[in-house]
Amino acid sequence: MAEYKPPIIYRNGHANTIAAATFLRKAYALRVSHNLREHSESLILSLENNVQLQGLLTTHKDTSQTSNSFSGQKPLVMILHGWLGCADSLYLLPIASKLHDLGFNIFRLNFRDHGGTQHLNEDLFHSCRLDEALNATQAIQQQIPHSNFYIVGFSLGGNFALRIGSKAQDKNLTIDKIISICPVMNATNALDETNSMLKIYTEYYLQRWKNMLKVKHKLFPDNYDLATINKQRSLTNMTEHLLLKYTEFNSVKSYLEGYSITGDYLNSLSVDSDVYIAEDDPVIPSNDWENLHASEYLNIHRTQFGGHCGYLNGLFNMNWIDEQVIKNLQT
Repeated sequence: MAEYKPPIIYRNGHANTIAAATFLRKAYALRVSHNLREHSESLILSLENNVQLQGLLTTHKDTSQTSNSFSGQKPLVMILHGWLGCADSLYLLPIASKLHDLGFNIFRLNFRDHGGTQHLNEDLFHSCRLDEALNATQAIQQQIPHSNFYIVGFSLGGNFALRIGSKAQDKNLTIDKIISICPVMNATNALDETNSMLKIYTEYYLQRWKNMLKVKHKLFPDNYDLATINKQRSLTNMTEHLLLKYTEFNSVKSYLEGYSITGDYLNSLSVDSDVYIAEDDPVIPSNDWENLHASEYLNIHRTQFGGHCGYLNGLFNMNWIDEQVIKNLQT
């Protein structure tokens, strides 16, 4: 069991998760990431099948050059946000900023339809779009010079990170380390969990999802039936409706199995990967780690506390998980 001993107030998964998303924590995240955000540039990745993804790149300029180029001798970290999050999500801004301060170049990728990018692609995001995440990783490695390459992923982003690591050899990707924080493991169990979780979570996710789809409908009004979408009253119903009507999937079961990483999925993992799982995570079933394939590349760190991507030490200082990320990437 990994050592994370938070203040008593955060020794509850709900308290840790919710406090990490409050306006007080937002104020801290925005303050410490001000320089990072001010010096980030938007980069559009043009990928196979006319897919476009956008991300935010923050580099260190090469002072030995008269041009505005940046140093390729720096390590590069690609950070992947969670479902319905974005490249500016509160849980990733502090660690992105700290890593940049320590000399890393940072690329914060927005998944399809996230971070205000609904206009880039006509079809909807879903969690089985691994190919475009792999293609984006290839494009980033080709376009951004670097000495080493790392991936840090949160929640669904942590799931994507491990799936990318499992396909790294097939795609000729060189990845030095993956850090996956509170990843979705068994997608069926994760969706089932939404039927019993606190209403504050389900209402939050459902409303954010509907807001994202409202923008998609405005951009492509002939493609999406917003009235029917707005009638969905649960995450399970919304998932089923969108999948069967707007994607290639003919069953929810096949879709959920498509992005689960339990069973033998991680048998092909070829990248050193550290996975952090909190036993009191109120969003992702933490016991699913028991069904991950044992691999020489997989290191699982379980904590008694932490909530979902929380791991707070306080509202106005670096959280425990960020300390672990720094420690792992500097060794």
